[in-house]
Amino acid sequence: MEELYDVTVIGGGTTGLYAAFYSGMRDLKTKVIEYQPQVGGKVSFFYPEKKIYDVGGFPGITGEDLVTNVKEQAEMIDPAFVTGVKVTSFDKKEDGTLVLETDDGQMHHTKTVIVASGLGTFEMQPLEVKGSEHYDGKQIHYTIQNLEQYHGQKVAVVSQNRVGIDWSLALEGVADEVHLLNRGDEFKAVYEQDVEKVEASSVHIHKNKKIEELRGDETLKEAVLQDGSVLEVDHILVYEGLQIDKSLYDEWGLDTDKGRIPVSTDMCASMEGVFVAGDAAVYPAKTMLIASGFNEAMAAVNSAAKHLDPKAKSQVYSTVIYKHQ
Repeated sequence: MEELYDVTVIGGGTTGLYAAFYSGMRDLKTKVIEYQPQVGGKVSFFYPEKKIYDVGGFPGITGEDLVTNVKEQAEMIDPAFVTGVKVTSFDKKEDGTLVLETDDGQMHHTKTVIVASGLGTFEMQPLEVKGSEHYDGKQIHYTIQNLEQYHGQKVAVVSQNRVGIDWSLALEGVADEVHLLNRGDEFKAVYEQDVEKVEASSVHIHKNKKIEELRGDETLKEAVLQDGSVLEVDHILVYEGLQIDKSLYDEWGLDTDKGRIPVSTDMCASMEGVFVAGDAAVYPAKTMLIASGFNEAMAAVNSAAKHLDPKAKSQVYSTVIYKHQ
């Protein structure tokens, strides 16, 4: 018999992780399903090195540190984590429970669902050059998480975009050498001051340069460029755009509005037992902020708790639940 959960959160970004924590705080058996191989969502990918200033209680915190904190908070309640899979369909049973099928053929049984998977899944454009298959996921990275791993290393950043400039500047002073490889002669989607800043830095800028081959034994050692020159490298960071796949909310049987799920203040979706939080949700005066997702996550969990037990309290207080800790 498949294990039945009270709440299954779809999406392991900051909103989904906080929903998992609050669900566990309400003593609900909780699972998180995340499409990426690791949790953290778009904050991990797009803002890891940037400071965020509009989350309450933090005068400024990097995206990486925020994700670390929210993940640690979620782990306090020991939820089940399933990563690297996509939810492809919902099936509602006669007893009201939901069965979620994932693209690996597994079935996940749950009494309620909280959708916190944003506007859809995304894939980074991979670095496809000779030898890259040996280092992808090891020394080839598509996000700059964990800056300390680059300490004293030689790093190549492959990008035409501002993201590449931001990463290069974040690595300056951490890595021993930073090389920024632009396959064109200009940077795209940048401000003039971004280019001026990187040009004034110690970052080695290579325009009209592409990697043709990667060499090394067990670990990456060299990147061979198309002009035959060779760079000594320990890590490669790649941002050459991303492929965004539209959400499957329609296929799941949920009412949608331009790819998002309409809700009211109780965060209830059109299907009974399904609730929404974060960028996936849309309602009048909706704000697309990290902090907004935290509040929506609490509202969604509280609604799920009432759905599971109409006599349940409409909200709970951490100072009461954890008063002896």
